[in-house]
Amino acid sequence: MTDPSSNTTLATNRRAQTNLRTIVERMVDGIVVATLEGVIRFANPAAEQLFGRSSQELVGSQIGFPAVAGERAEIEVVQAGGTPISAELRVVDIDWEGEPARLVMLRDITLRKRAEEHAAQLEQERIARAEAEAASHAKSDFLAMMSHELRTPLNAVIGYSELLDLDIAGPLNDDQRRHISRIRECGKHLLSLVNEVLDLAKIEAGRLSLQSGVGRLGTIADAAASLVQASADARGISLITRPPSGAGGGLFFRGDEDRARQILINLVNNALKFTPVGGTVSVDCGEAEMPPAEARVTVEGSWVFIRVSDTGIGIPADQIPHIFEPFTQVARGHTRPRDGSGLGLTISRRLARMMRGDLTVRSEPGKGSVFTLWLPAAGAETAAPPSESRDGANRLQGVAEVGEILIREAGPLLSAFVARIRAENLAEAAIRLRYSQLADHIATYIGDLGTVLVAVEEARGQPSGLLADGTEIQRLLAERHGAQRARLGWTADDLRREWELLDDEIERTLRRCATGVPARTIEEALTIIHRFNGHAEELSRRALTREARELGHRRKASTT
Repeated sequence: MTDPSSNTTLATNRRAQTNLRTIVERMVDGIVVATLEGVIRFANPAAEQLFGRSSQELVGSQIGFPAVAGERAEIEVVQAGGTPISAELRVVDIDWEGEPARLVMLRDITLRKRAEEHAAQLEQERIARAEAEAASHAKSDFLAMMSHELRTPLNAVIGYSELLDLDIAGPLNDDQRRHISRIRECGKHLLSLVNEVLDLAKIEAGRLSLQSGVGRLGTIADAAASLVQASADARGISLITRPPSGAGGGLFFRGDEDRARQILINLVNNALKFTPVGGTVSVDCGEAEMPPAEARVTVEGSWVFIRVSDTGIGIPADQIPHIFEPFTQVARGHTRPRDGSGLGLTISRRLARMMRGDLTVRSEPGKGSVFTLWLPAAGAETAAPPSESRDGANRLQGVAEVGEILIREAGPLLSAFVARIRAENLAEAAIRLRYSQLADHIATYIGDLGTVLVAVEEARGQPSGLLADGTEIQRLLAERHGAQRARLGWTADDLRREWELLDDEIERTLRRCATGVPARTIEEALTIIHRFNGHAEELSRRALTREARELGHRRKASTT
């Protein structure tokens, strides 16, 4: 005879199981019920979506990760299509259909993890930039102070040697006069090195100002030749200067004529140092519609150039990227045959870029080198912010506020930008890439773009070290971005569309958030932003092409 109380208990248990199953099936979190051995017995619809597999596929398979009661952890789940997602794991012991089991709750936290990663990345970049700027300022201040301290006694040494050579303290014999001459020449050489260090310190601290005007290539070429001709004759080297064609050597550039002459003298002196006796150094002037791809320029329009060619020892290909770094020479060590601080090329390139031009090099060991100074032709329209006109300061009033809004809204703007990349599926791999891979260098680029807007207003149309640094940072970011996209399989059309999306999202964000800023100011800021973005797109495209070419060469080499 059946016990009525046991039947009641059994019915109650069935109802409880049914209710539990109903609740579990309706939960938004993924729920998996597994045996104590880890075999899945049940999976709710949310779990099917999370794993990317049907309930029939899941039931009977191993759960794939340790499930210990009371455990709470974060795991990575790979969906059926290979897409990884992050999930929060919780495990409790239950009785399931009369048998002991474990209920595993899985909550998709992928978006939260991406947001945390993005926030951490932005914070790391902010800290790194602050530390780099602080270190750079400290170094520049130290170099400037030490340079001033060194120049005072050096000038005294040179001055007293010249007085002695004039027989102020009495007549000198030939040996004494020869020693005095060596003291004077060594003092002048050391002073030139100190002056180079001081120039570099001023450039890095943003304290070196240039004169904005119009210069003539023929004038600086003649001046440089007259200064170094004696040195070329002493070394037995032919110095050939070819004047630019046109009436009066009429190629004009926009920039600082004194600094352009300083660059040219550096280039010619370097060429003389590394050219053997009987060699040739030539100086040519010309014009071009566009510099070569390796030149980093911020000017639209026509260009002029001065090219210094030599028949010297040349530069190994692996050393070319390093010759413009401070205190770097191709021949290193205490026994290197040529003296110098290793700052001449560094200062020359930075001066060229401050004049919105560049300094490029092509060389081959044993066949000589060609250094080319590129400068915007007089009358060229720059791609920099329109702050040079007479009413520039008035038109720029308020763009700093737009820049601050851009910095503040960088996070949401970046999220919207990444979402549009995924929505358009620009490249085949885009939908499978992590947020950080799609955001790449753009987060830093947006922040720096906002900083540039602030610097533009503060500079009031005058040269600004912060603006120059910001432009240089954007160049670097754009090139790194293009190279990274090439490695991910982006095409040139994908990259062009990506920059269009960024440009559009920046404009949408500013029009939505800068409601308190006058419409005229917003339009002025957007004009600046569009120009910077257009230039960055071009630099990215060049970098993508170069990187894609290198990848093709490496693949070809690996298969042969």
